[in-house]
Amino acid sequence: MTLAVTVCQNCGSRRFRADRSMAGRLVCQNCGLAAGSRAVGSTSRSTGRSNRKLWLVILLVAVIVLVVITS
Repeated sequence: MTLAVTVCQNCGSRRFRADRSMAGRLVCQNCGLAAGSRAVGSTSRSTGRSNRKLWLVILLVAVIVLVVITS
């Protein structure tokens, strides 16, 4: 029996251990998330979009503050 190479969907690590308290389910050694599951409230697609929106809002606020200060 061969094990498939598994990558943690939360942190990208390839280091897993079998957790006996979870009936032998594989758990990431870096972040503790069970293999095959995602962190609550975050997906890889939405994280990139929300980061871009956050930086856009910060940039917009900085520009408005600069305009108010210089005028």
